[in-house]
Amino acid sequence: MQIKYTLDAFASLTSLLNFIESKNTQGAALRWLERYEAFLLKTLVNVKRLTLCKNPVFKKLQLHCIYFNDWLIAVSVHDDFILVEALLHKSRIRD
Repeated sequence: MQIKYTLDAFASLTSLLNFIESKNTQGAALRWLERYEAFLLKTLVNVKRLTLCKNPVFKKLQLHCIYFNDWLIAVSVHDDFILVEALLHKSRIRD
């Protein structure tokens, strides 16, 4: 299944990668991105088992939430793709 991003989610991912690269050794962002993508591919294989987000706003929007380290990834499931709607640090969300 294909994974797509909203503009906001892609901007968040890009900002995060730029931050990681600026605070660590060269190539750290690429290594983080590889782990992130592997996690998504493994976790989103069976999207039917994902539960809706606990956060009331995301739940009302019928979004599914998964966590990668300290990051909340809110996704919507469509017939032929998964859309990453938000990528937020868990400290910015209340369940």
